[in-house]
Amino acid sequence: MNRRTFTTSCVGLTLAASLTGCGLGASIVGLHDAPAERTGTAPINVDGAGNVAARVLDAAAAARAAKGAEATKLQPTVLADAALAQAQAATRLGTVTASDPLQKSSNPKVVAISRGKAWPRAILVGTLDQASKTQTLHVLMSKAPADPFKVYASVPMLPGTSVPAMGDLASGAPLVKATDKSGAPIAPEAALATYAGGLNYPKPTASKQVTTADAYATALRTSAAGQVKSLGKLAYFSQRHTSVPKNIISFRLADGGTVTFGQLTRRDLISTSKAAKELVIPASYSKLVGKSKATTSINITSLENIIMVIPAKGAAAAVGADEQLVSATAK
Repeated sequence: MNRRTFTTSCVGLTLAASLTGCGLGASIVGLHDAPAERTGTAPINVDGAGNVAARVLDAAAAARAAKGAEATKLQPTVLADAALAQAQAATRLGTVTASDPLQKSSNPKVVAISRGKAWPRAILVGTLDQASKTQTLHVLMSKAPADPFKVYASVPMLPGTSVPAMGDLASGAPLVKATDKSGAPIAPEAALATYAGGLNYPKPTASKQVTTADAYATALRTSAAGQVKSLGKLAYFSQRHTSVPKNIISFRLADGGTVTFGQLTRRDLISTSKAAKELVIPASYSKLVGKSKATTSINITSLENIIMVIPAKGAAAAVGADEQLVSATAK
């Protein structure tokens, strides 16, 4: 299994100032134009970013481990957007597992820091679960001067995948708008929507710009085929994936492409045919639904968190994914 190893470098910044001349003259503050702000570097250095990441991920681990009212209080203070939606669903359903990457204190390695002094500001870090050897990428973001850094996305990488070079760490990696396709054949928002369409079952939408040959997409197709086979002529199975544009975060890669974090919602629908009077609901869902049988349909909703590499040339591909059950209903 070839997983990316994250490394960091320490960057020291020394500022030297000197005053020359004996009289007041030009040394009076405000007489000269202010120096231009440096926007071509990261807003914080690597060590500072690492310290922020360690603190925030430890707080996130505590929030994910919390239950009930404590979880309701803690999670929004350190999680946001895709990460918060996933955590709230897991807590509500009681499905937070011991292997969850945000349930353990970590030793994060800084992969990238957003460029420039403006907000939002973001830090991309990687952690390694020693037991499973699984790499996870986390996006930490602050959207305003008074807004603390929170975890916005936390997604394990798929087997055999890697993230291309992101350029000089100290210089920072520009954040990319979801609708910006400059530097790549397709914009992040369009790529995730296309990927979602390619995962649909039984009628996926094929695309040359976004591949669905990754391990997660393959597992979904295998699972769907198994569902259809087990249902036989008793029911119909369909699966629809939809991108959540507001939860997209993208960093510019060194080659001009992006590494993009996104979230999809998935709806699994099982509907009875004329040959069946009722369907037995699997035990894993019956408690959630509140009944053991359905006469018309079973509807299951999940969240899918995705990392996608959109290269400057070639097809975009998912390099990270996981999913979280949200709800299930039956009629």
